[in-house]
Amino acid sequence: EKTLGPNHPDVATTLNNLAVLLEKQGKYDEAEPLFQRALKTREEKFGPNHPQVAASLNNLAGLLENQGKYDEAKPLYERAIEIGEKTLGPNHPDLATWLNNLAGLLEKQGK
Repeated sequence: EKTLGPNHPDVATTLNNLAVLLEKQGKYDEAEPLFQRALKTREEKFGPNHPQVAASLNNLAGLLENQGKYDEAKPLYERAIEIGEKTLGPNHPDLATWLNNLAGLLEKQGK
């Protein structure tokens, strides 16, 4: 952050990676603001419909899902999928992952 500035895309990637680590450790309260900050930075730098924004949405949705916040997670997965369909195309592996994540959430909800 000191070198690149707090809103640099590389800082967003580092924040995202740290959030993933914290999530894996079960430190959800510490991970969430980092995911949110990475998402905000990516939206500001790349625009709202960029694949990196979709990746951040998917990651934040996964965190919310892991906390049982299904109603909050679902629209984030859906937005990630929408961005992926428009920017990556229907056969991209990231899109397949995001679709699978939404399907898993819906399965947990019995839908």
